[in-house]
Parts: sequence; structure tokens; C-alpha cells
Amino acid sequence: MTASSLVLCSGGLDSTTIATDLVTEREHVELCFVDYGQPAAAAERRSATATAERLSVDLCVLSVEGLNVPRSAEIPARNLTLIALAMAARPTAPMIVIGIHSGTGYRDCSPAFMELMQAVLDFHSDGQCRLVTPFLKWSKPDIVALAEKLGVPIAMTHSCEAANEPCGKCQSCLDRDVSLAA
Repeated sequence: MTASSLVLCSGGLDSTTIATDLVTEREHVELCFVDYGQPAAAAERRSATATAERLSVDLCVLSVEGLNVPRSAEIPARNLTLIALAMAARPTAPMIVIGIHSGTGYRDCSPAFMELMQAVLDFHSDGQCRLVTPFLKWSKPDIVALAEKLGVPIAMTHSCEAANEPCGKCQSCLDRDVSLAA
């Protein structure tokens, strides 16, 4: 079997759906959960662990201390940090997969950001590692539709940025609620 694609997995709907889709396509996958001191770390880790168990894939868990993580707002450089840590954890991974999608206001969910990150990966891997963003141009309802088609246990996922229980107020909770209601 070929080397694993490393899927950054927060345990949320997006990363869980990507991991499920890749396993369905018979890709060799390893999940990577990063605890960087985010408010929802415990719930995210439980969901990422459950996803790895459900899909029968390995889960790499990384812990970072000392970051100044906001408790109720966008986390600056979040995706930059996650991508850099994934590369450091698995420097020979042929692909790092991240579940960003359209419709957010976050700069680090944009095509321009992903192009910059691919250039960084190319520099550090001599072009051997590809950043894969299958949902980059997808809306949240598109992702929900795929999750439902694949039989992803949506209730098992955790998408709240602010807490270990859904707050109903953060951008992730609002996106999820609107998308599931559609």
C-alpha cells in the first residue's frame, strides 16, 4: 500500500466527511488531530478518535502548548499552524488534506492562502507533498449532502469553535445549524 495521506481532523463535519470519502475511495489515510489549546479541544479529540475508530485508520495526536488562543473569535493563523504541524509530524506524507470550504470569511480558507501554503510545502518537501483541499469551492450544504450520502454519523462530529458543547453562537455552529436545516 502507498504512503498515507494525512488528513487534518478536528472531528468536525468537514474533516470527518473528507476522511470518510477518502477511505471509501480506498485511499490509505491517517488522521491528524492537533490540540493547540483551543476551547473545544476535548470534544474535538473525542470526535476525531471516534472517526479514526469508525474508519479503522490511525490517528496521530499532536499537542502544542503556549499558544495564545482566543476564546471566542477567529483563531489567527489556525490553518497555517495546522498545516505546518502536519508536515513536521509526517514529513514524508505525499498529501496533507484539510477540510476548508467556501463561504467563510476567513482568509486562511481562501484559494490564495492555499497557493501560498502549497509553495511552502514545495519548498520544504522538494515538491513531494501536495496540499489537498477537496472542499475549497464547496458550500457547507454541499458538504452536508456528501456526508449524508456517505453515511457519516453527523451527530458524532463536533463543529463548535468556542466550547466542548455547541454554543450555538460561533461561526462554526451557525454554519452547521443553517446547513443541516437546509
